Amino acid sequence: MKQNRKKKQCGQWEISFAPILRYSAVFCAIVAAFLLFGGGLLSVRRMKLDAELSLYSSQVQISQRVDEAINLLEALASFPDFYDPKLPPIDKVKRLDQLSPYFGFMMICYVDENIIVYSDGEEPASLASRDYMQRLYSSGQRQVTDSFAAGADGTTLNYTVAVPLIDRQGTITGSLFCAIYFDETVKILEDSVGHLKADATLLGSKGQVMSSTTGMSYGDSVMDTLRDDRLFGVTPDKLEELLLAAKPGAYWSIHNGSFCYTAYQRVDNTNWDIMCTVKFENAFSQVLPYMVLVACLTALACISLILLVRNYIAKQMVVVDTLVQSMGELERRIYQNERPENVDFKEILRLTSDGLSDSLTGVVTRSVFLNKAEAQLKKADHKMIKALFFVDMDNLKYINDTCGHDGGDIALKSVAYILREYEKKYDGVVGRYGGDEFLMLLTSLDDQKELRDVLDGLILRLQSKIPSGGQNIPVQCSIGVSVYQPGMDLEQMISDADEALYHVKQNGKGYYYIHHN
Repeated sequence: MKQNRKKKQCGQWEISFAPILRYSAVFCAIVAAFLLFGGGLLSVRRMKLDAELSLYSSQVQISQRVDEAINLLEALASFPDFYDPKLPPIDKVKRLDQLSPYFGFMMICYVDENIIVYSDGEEPASLASRDYMQRLYSSGQRQVTDSFAAGADGTTLNYTVAVPLIDRQGTITGSLFCAIYFDETVKILEDSVGHLKADATLLGSKGQVMSSTTGMSYGDSVMDTLRDDRLFGVTPDKLEELLLAAKPGAYWSIHNGSFCYTAYQRVDNTNWDIMCTVKFENAFSQVLPYMVLVACLTALACISLILLVRNYIAKQMVVVDTLVQSMGELERRIYQNERPENVDFKEILRLTSDGLSDSLTGVVTRSVFLNKAEAQLKKADHKMIKALFFVDMDNLKYINDTCGHDGGDIALKSVAYILREYEKKYDGVVGRYGGDEFLMLLTSLDDQKELRDVLDGLILRLQSKIPSGGQNIPVQCSIGVSVYQPGMDLEQMISDADEALYHVKQNGKGYYYIHHN
């Protein structure tokens, strides 16, 4: 990735993060697209699940209500009182009126062999014109009707469940019936599908709408509505055949611009059908909060990653800035020199490496050491011992005072030379931490014994006299050591080694101490 660099007023350099932000925005857009696609697939799956659950719930509850009515009436039909010709019909009605409230019915009625219905306080009325009564008395079979208008006002909608009264000779002596009111079935449908955001419609034996949570008009043919929709995998005529054959099923459709999934099934012991429909937007609205949560977490992760990258690059730029400054100095030296043939090429080499290594000792600078050591720790063999050495010259001031600063420089170069031998041998890195202090990380020590052998040999080599200019320069160093433990970072190792070095300084100098956690 190409990175644009701009120079600050203070002379340092910075990296433009505009490309990183653009790529991050593109990544977030791609994630959002995948979320939308995945959310759409999940919504389609949820449509099927919600429609099937709604259908199961409403079908079970309505079937249960019908079965309760049938079982109650058949149980009452076994009582001898309803076959006793001496017992007046009105007395039979009163007994039924006492039972109705206990079973949640507005009324349970008695009809005699002449299809006359009796009610307490009202005149008897003939039900001979009712088709379901004609079928009951001619076939002797129980009847569950579609909803129809009934009552004194002729507008109350109900569903009637009726069973025959058949004596021991097999003669129909009358019948019992009860009414399930329209409002009750609507409430069952609403309770069954409301929490799933589905729509339910109860159809009669001729495909007419009897109850609906969608606002469909009572008595309308559902097939007339479906002919205006676009159905997939089935036609309205074929669907009508399947409903008449009492075969359960499902289909996809587009209704008023909405993508829908509909499941249908026959209600037990009736000629009714229930259709439950879930719209895509309703299913998607239930998935949307989870998609928003994932999108927010993704955006937060991207922002965190950008900040981490920015901080990491900022640390690396400290080294780059030093190198750039060295290159600038080199450029000035070359182009400001009137006699290029007299350029000091050793000085040029020093300038080009000045940002990466210490010009006096040849080891890397502090900032470069910290980066290289951290990388070295990560790639080192976890089975090997990794140790950080904090090396400090005990007598640099004395050397400078007695042998001059040239003598001090010679002593520092000698210490660095020795340390670089161990660096190469034990897969490590050495850096000048500052002044008379050095850091050395070794990452390929076999065990604690080898660590101590290395320290014993190193401390002897660092206690020496260096002949120079007719004099011997005495060198003495103290070493603090920290051993890597799982979970430690470089900063902690340096801190522990520094603490170990302090221990040596307080107890005579000229030796080493290993920090114990």
